[in-house]
Amino acid sequence: MNRFHFAALAAALTLAMLPSISTADPGRVPLTARVTVRDLDLATLVGQKQFRQRVAHAAVVTCGTAFDIHDRLDVLRCHREMRNDAQVRLAALTRARAIELASNTRR
Repeated sequence: MNRFHFAALAAALTLAMLPSISTADPGRVPLTARVTVRDLDLATLVGQKQFRQRVAHAAVVTCGTAFDIHDRLDVLRCHREMRNDAQVRLAALTRARAIELASNTRR
C-alpha cells in the first residue's frame, strides 16, 4: 500500500461507524457518527487514545441519553456497538500502516 492509498484510506475513514443491526429487532435504526482521524498518528498509543476518546464522544452525541431502564439499555448497546466497530476500524488502519512501513523497508 503506497502513501497515496494510505492517505485515501485515512481520509475515507473519517469514520462512518455503523453499529450492526440485529435482524431480530426490526425497530432499530442505523446511526452514523463521523470521527476524523487524519490528524492522528494511529501508530502511537497517544493517537489511539485520542481516537478512542473521539469515538466515545461521538457515541454520546449520536446515541443520545435515556432515563428509563429499557431505553437506557438501548443507549448502552449503541455505545458498545460503536466502540466495537471503531476498534475493528482502528485495527484495519494500523495494519494498513504496518504493511506500508514493511513495504517501504524492503526497497
